[in-house]
Amino acid sequence: MDSTDKQMTNKDFYNSFLELVKAAKQDHLKVFNDALTYVLRFLSVDKVDTPWEYGPEENSAFNKFMWKYFQFVQDNTNTHFWVDAWGDMYMDLAGNYKDFRGQFFTPVGMSDLIARISRSGPSISITREVVNDCACGSARMLLAAEAQAFEHGDPQPYLIGEDIDGMCCKMAAVNLAVHGCIGEIIKHDSLGDPGGLQYGYKINETLVEGLGYPSIRMSYEKDDFYKIRETRQPVMKHEEHVQLSLF
Repeated sequence: MDSTDKQMTNKDFYNSFLELVKAAKQDHLKVFNDALTYVLRFLSVDKVDTPWEYGPEENSAFNKFMWKYFQFVQDNTNTHFWVDAWGDMYMDLAGNYKDFRGQFFTPVGMSDLIARISRSGPSISITREVVNDCACGSARMLLAAEAQAFEHGDPQPYLIGEDIDGMCCKMAAVNLAVHGCIGEIIKHDSLGDPGGLQYGYKINETLVEGLGYPSIRMSYEKDDFYKIRETRQPVMKHEEHVQLSLF
């Protein structure tokens, strides 16, 4: 981004979403979910076989919104390590729907505070910690944990998020991917069926391989997920945070 360009604000990003809703000619929450799917498909290392009902004009609008999102992340992580554009917008939208499940995501400041409190002190370990949130929502607690590790120079953690809501899992997967996190998001009932798996996302395996771009891989195989297979800690080639390139 040119130094003379104006930094994108929350209001700017939300207005760009409203433009997408107008172009897509669909319900706000449906467009929100489809926009997540569009970004997830773009970041996917494999073909994601999901229904897609939009034509060329609508696809162009989704593509424009996606790059606005990437710009928003780049602009706003210059002053704070992480930003949850999806979670903020979801909370604004979802309360207007009767089937809203009462999901209230942890405020950003509280997420950062809990991450700081949870950190026991200076790290002397050279191994990668595993951080798990069994009801991750949009992954705010995991992003805050990643930020703490980065701030203190600790090895980059392996982040595991679990949620019963598919839209939350998509938000979490995209959030972790664009922030350069490494880990997994599991779609299942973490309390009722902790060993089960409906599907999940492997996050940024490309970074583990030393490539500087974010990626998501969808999987239905339990062996792909550290939390479910309960084997040894994941082995990574890179313990340091890798610089991402969204553009």
